[in-house]
Amino acid sequence: MKIRTWLIISYLIVMLLPLVAAYGFFILVQEWNQSKELTDTLELYERMESIEEELQSPTLYQNSLGSNIEKKLSPELKTTDITIALYRYDGLRIYQSEDESKMLIQVDRPELFKNLYQYDLSYDSLTVKKPVYQNDQILGIYEVSVDRSEWVEGIQNRRNIMIFLSFALFLIVYIVVIFMLNRKLNRPLNKLMRGMSNFSSTQEPTYFQDKKKDEIGKLMEHFEQMQDEIKTAQFQAKQEQEEKQLMMASFSHDIKTPLTSLQAYAEALQDEDSLTNKERKEYLQILKNKSIHIKGMIEDLTLYAKLQSSQYDIELTNVDAEEFFEMLFEGYDELAKKQQVHLVKTNAVDGTCDMNDQQMVRYLDNLMSNALRFTPQGMTIGLAAVDAMQPLPDWVFSEAREGIDQFREGHGILLVQNDGPAIQDKESIFMPFFQGEEARTSNQTKNTGLGLNIAKRIAEKHQGELKLWSIENRGTIIVMKFRIERGNESNEK
Repeated sequence: MKIRTWLIISYLIVMLLPLVAAYGFFILVQEWNQSKELTDTLELYERMESIEEELQSPTLYQNSLGSNIEKKLSPELKTTDITIALYRYDGLRIYQSEDESKMLIQVDRPELFKNLYQYDLSYDSLTVKKPVYQNDQILGIYEVSVDRSEWVEGIQNRRNIMIFLSFALFLIVYIVVIFMLNRKLNRPLNKLMRGMSNFSSTQEPTYFQDKKKDEIGKLMEHFEQMQDEIKTAQFQAKQEQEEKQLMMASFSHDIKTPLTSLQAYAEALQDEDSLTNKERKEYLQILKNKSIHIKGMIEDLTLYAKLQSSQYDIELTNVDAEEFFEMLFEGYDELAKKQQVHLVKTNAVDGTCDMNDQQMVRYLDNLMSNALRFTPQGMTIGLAAVDAMQPLPDWVFSEAREGIDQFREGHGILLVQNDGPAIQDKESIFMPFFQGEEARTSNQTKNTGLGLNIAKRIAEKHQGELKLWSIENRGTIIVMKFRIERGNESNEK
């Protein structure tokens, strides 16, 4: 049960308890009154008849002295539960059983003769007032009141029972409420606070067993989720810190060689007399190339740092897919020809897609640079853009076609394939500053180790995904999938 529902029910019980007690008392009184009223009334009437028979005696009203009258009354009429008042015909009260002074008091006659013969059954007594005749003349009037002590005692007993029951019920409700408060609030809250204290001091997550399906149970679930998120964030922060340290160490190592070369050639150029014009021109060209390489390394590092930030978003523009990839593929034919490799291009897309032209140029430059570096002379590089409705080009490696079709389902793909050696460490190839053993040659100054990592992050910023297939004795394929719209149909990611 939800705590809110439980509290509302408890509040209603506490509020309704006095009403229930009052209603119960009323029902008990009604039941007692109905069961006792008839029998009590008959008994009172029978007793009243025996009393009236004695009070009908004319001699009681012919003597005005109260003490003389009391001597004539039987012991039954002198009991404490009977009250008697005797009046003469002229309204003079000659006897009152409760009046110890026995004083004679004059009473208003109209008031005295009011309600004669009427039995008045009240809460605590039965009262009747009747005249006494002698020779058809009113000699006097008597008024008798019989106490209903048994009935009143019954009412009082039931009142006491009801008070006791109400107190017992209140005590039970109070104990139950305290128990439920401790069970549903205090104990779970104490567990939660202990878990919070433990997590704050040890950073070890606390998981709660047997969580209730109430507000505190949900609070415990949220706390467990928060712990997991904090641990994940701490792990990611630690990873990012380690990556930054690795980045700085790798960058320092990679930039040291070109800087050392720059220093050596600059010092050589200072000694102009020992260099010929041809050597001087060669040294200047080397300085220019090294400077361009260092500039490229710094640009790669800057872009890597930007793409690594979750707060950095690139602006995407909706473009015509066929025209965009036609533009993107331009400029690589000469590079391939210079490297003496064949370049095959396929543009089979129709519709629109969201792209950032500058970042996509950088993406493809990085992949083509790697493909040109590791493709032997005379071999082939394939470059293709294919939407979800078109088949893969015929030149795609047969060993990877099924996997690529499953990967691209419902999406467009940008594919770069090159003949050459297979990549041995596929898990690490996208890590920053990673360089395979085949890249650690005299040409390593041409590679920063950030190209594939940058390409992967650019694909993710385009809400896409990057995947690699590397096949022994065939080559490597890198595929980026992206969302593409064909007319009114949208391919959801």
